[in-house]
Amino acid sequence: MLTHLYQFILQKIKIFPRMTAYGLLLLLCVSCSQRSSLPNVELNINKVKATSRPGVYNVAGSTNLPDDSQIVVTAVRYLRLAQERSLNPNSSTNTYSILARQSVPVSAGKWQTTLNFWQVAPDGRFQEAWQMEAALQNSLQPATTVSFIATYKPSSQLTATQQQIPELQGKLVRFSNDGEEYVQASQTLLIALASGKTTPPSIQPEDINGGWGNRAELRVDNPSSTTRPKVIRTIQSNAPLSGSEYLR
Repeated sequence: MLTHLYQFILQKIKIFPRMTAYGLLLLLCVSCSQRSSLPNVELNINKVKATSRPGVYNVAGSTNLPDDSQIVVTAVRYLRLAQERSLNPNSSTNTYSILARQSVPVSAGKWQTTLNFWQVAPDGRFQEAWQMEAALQNSLQPATTVSFIATYKPSSQLTATQQQIPELQGKLVRFSNDGEEYVQASQTLLIALASGKTTPPSIQPEDINGGWGNRAELRVDNPSSTTRPKVIRTIQSNAPLSGSEYLR
């Protein structure tokens, strides 16, 4: 594309005065320098603080991304197989549980959200998401820490007609296996597993019998009836006469 542009400029040199050609070249250089001088993208997690509610944390940070850019904030606890002695970051058997995830917009260089990663079991106990499955709870050993991760992906933002999406530059820029660029910041804290109990949640019909509920309580409308319908007679009816009609 630049080659065609330079050829166009060289053609104009033969037509316009030399000063005009110099002006076109200067304009091209200025536009290129402006594009390459974008500031480095910044994304920080400034504060992670527990609230008065069990399992609820406030997460706040800062960035130089434009307003209304969407930051995805995730709380993750890493897990390993129970028979392993330690958590090896390079082990292929490692997995993780997403405890909570929220998308929050940027406003005046700031963003803030609240994550709740405790759930209530049927018996009222507080548990994390992976603990709700008994098989996982018995086979996995959780890490003692929770990682709070803030991620910005240009591919998940609004279209260019709705907002200006900057070109990512800087040491924080990473690329996924699919080649998508993103920026990420994280902070890891020692956070104990869920504990304590509360009022058990009420059981809904969709929670019973695979969503069918208690079928013994289902009302079934029987279309058949033992009551004989009343015969409606008209002057032209050929129905048998009743006893009272014989006495008339």
